[in-house]
Amino acid sequence: MFFEYPIPSTYSKIKNINIKNIKINNSFFIYILENIYSQKLQEKKRKNNQVTIFGENKNRILKLKDFYKNKRVFVTGHTGFKGTWLCLILNYLGANVIGYSLKQTLYDNFDFYKAINLKKKIKSYYGDILNKNRLLTIIKTNKPQIFFHLAAQSLVIKSYLDPKTTFETNVIGTANVLDVCRDQKYLRSLIIVTSDKCYLNLEQKKSFKEDSPLGGNDPYSCSKAMAERLVKIYFNRVYKKTSIGLATVRAGNVIGGGDFSENRIIPDVIKHILNKKKLTLRNPNHYRPWQHVFDLLSGYLNLAIKLSKNKNRFSGPYNFGPKIKKSYTVLKLTQKFLDKIIKKKYEIEFNKSNLFEADFLDINSSKSRTKLKWETKYSGSKMIEKTIDWYKVFINEPSKIEQFSKKQILDYFSYKIN
Repeated sequence: MFFEYPIPSTYSKIKNINIKNIKINNSFFIYILENIYSQKLQEKKRKNNQVTIFGENKNRILKLKDFYKNKRVFVTGHTGFKGTWLCLILNYLGANVIGYSLKQTLYDNFDFYKAINLKKKIKSYYGDILNKNRLLTIIKTNKPQIFFHLAAQSLVIKSYLDPKTTFETNVIGTANVLDVCRDQKYLRSLIIVTSDKCYLNLEQKKSFKEDSPLGGNDPYSCSKAMAERLVKIYFNRVYKKTSIGLATVRAGNVIGGGDFSENRIIPDVIKHILNKKKLTLRNPNHYRPWQHVFDLLSGYLNLAIKLSKNKNRFSGPYNFGPKIKKSYTVLKLTQKFLDKIIKKKYEIEFNKSNLFEADFLDINSSKSRTKLKWETKYSGSKMIEKTIDWYKVFINEPSKIEQFSKKQILDYFSYKIN
């Protein structure tokens, strides 16, 4: 069989030919067909290797945009480290974001929320999570379809200094959210953020699963365990009768650019470098499940979608933590960070805290990996690299930090797991 030189109008026909079933005695045309066949194989391989969030061969970021575009999404605690990143990602995905939080208490005058001009991109309301009437009014006005509750008193040390505020914010605040959301007819997904510290930690060096006993050996951990119990009661007695999917998320320790909180490892390292202050670690040998903030938030975003589509199947608690090889001691993480950002010798002081904090903490995230098809994308070294990159731009070229933050989001969702 002979073929004339393939012109564009015949290309679509030729590329669908199975060259194994035809005979061609012209080496030039064999060359053309083999190239077409090779390109088809490469395209198929590229699609098969594509990283996706839902196990389908579709670009991850486009899949998220398909769902979140024009969705009304409510975020409490939107001025905090994780809340700010979540709102920026949602804004990038085309969502209509409504934020509610206290005005940010600045630590050493650093403000991530302000640095990326987030106030101009979303609706931002200020108020206390304990002010139930104000919260209800804002929710009724904006009619959210998706709700992420991140507002919390999130520091262990502060919980010892002010346990009353810790319990009020983390328990009563959560009760207020559950109560005002129960009758919202537009709402389809409600995610309550608690903590991996909600478990009863007997220092047995075991990874906690979602059905492990809840407890808490410090005020913060106890408050989060109480919030978990509260959510379970509300789900069984109230939310089962609604069309709202309800889940709690328990995450490991999170790092990433934009965190300026007090008494956290990476912010303390950055301030040590900027202000030339002594770097002091309270508990250098404590073992924690570290992960990048994007890995965590991608899990939240995925879960919200699943809840909205099948509340009965996906409601419940979920752990989000790294695989065991990404977990480090506090000292090891600090050293890895300093080794990459400082090119000279450094000193670390140790000052053992008298306040109890668990020595070992790790969570098993197999439920999220199997049921939600969630996976951490950044390795330990990659999460440190990305965090350092953000702070370098923030320190050296602060006017570019908004654009660089957006770039990091796009880079993450385009990143291929090796």
